[in-house]
Amino acid sequence: MSKINCMVCERCGGDLKIFKEASAQGVKCAECGWSVVTTHIEDIKLDEVEYSVSCVGDYKSEAHVRVVSDVVGCNFLASRKKLQSGSFLVFVGQAEEVLRVRNALISVGLECSISPDFKWV
Repeated sequence: MSKINCMVCERCGGDLKIFKEASAQGVKCAECGWSVVTTHIEDIKLDEVEYSVSCVGDYKSEAHVRVVSDVVGCNFLASRKKLQSGSFLVFVGQAEEVLRVRNALISVGLECSISPDFKWV
């Protein structure tokens, strides 16, 4: 027996299209607009662990200093001093923000470490 992959609308018999938008997912009829929707929250948004992000970079690199300034929220000179000190704490927060910070840091070539183990990479 073969599995039928075609879904049809219970109202009009039209084709149902699968959709996922933000935190909602479901099926919607292309003909009449009938739909069934449910909540879908990504696992990363449910992760309540507090993570710490540390980084190491080149204090002579303008890109490194700028991204540290953006993440930490301090001026250029303070960021340069932090980079001169070696590995330092850049950010503490939950998974979604940590992923954003990590991506910003590595996009300019900074080395970063996240504690505890970060499974969202």
